[in-house]
Amino acid sequence: MSNYIKIPLASNPGRSFIAQALSGTATGGGTVAGTGASAAQALVGGSGSGATATVTKGSGSTIATATITIVGIGEGYKVGDVVTIAILSSGGATTWDAEISYTILAADLVASTGSATNEYAMIPVDNVACVHEDSATSAIIQLKQIVSGGSGTGDGPIMQYAVTMDDTPAISKEQLWADISAAIAKAASAENSQPEVKFTNDAECLSVVLS
Repeated sequence: MSNYIKIPLASNPGRSFIAQALSGTATGGGTVAGTGASAAQALVGGSGSGATATVTKGSGSTIATATITIVGIGEGYKVGDVVTIAILSSGGATTWDAEISYTILAADLVASTGSATNEYAMIPVDNVACVHEDSATSAIIQLKQIVSGGSGTGDGPIMQYAVTMDDTPAISKEQLWADISAAIAKAASAENSQPEVKFTNDAECLSVVLS
């Protein structure tokens, strides 16, 4: 048999920032002055909302040498979005006298492996042992233990696929388990079938990693 399930991978889905320094270089900002991190400032624009960041003056007086650190991860941002931070002329720490602009990079956001040329993760169901509930954003597809050394018993490494979901649209861990399990059962019942996993609430899969 050559039965697979197809897990759709969202291509550049709206998602959260990672709470870390932004990876790229911001523009604008005018003259940057002061010392220490500013109070958290709203990131405005783009596809998402709710993100905030602090700005810390670097070695020079331009925003290019400053460090912008995400402290509120927000939701719904996409690679290529342009976000801005308004002027901050006072506050006792780092200040800037012109609007800051930043183009979001993939490294700034929660990881996503889908693209126009990588639309699905293909999982061979003949080797699936079970599906484990993990959380509302994570499930584990455990594979059968490999037989090694001609022993006839499963004594090799245990491999698994880690399925990571976005937290918006929301899905429960029970729904996630049921959606994956339903596709596996459908594939197992029809030779050479490749059913697609249909996630409850149109939840988006960010990545499927074999380890």
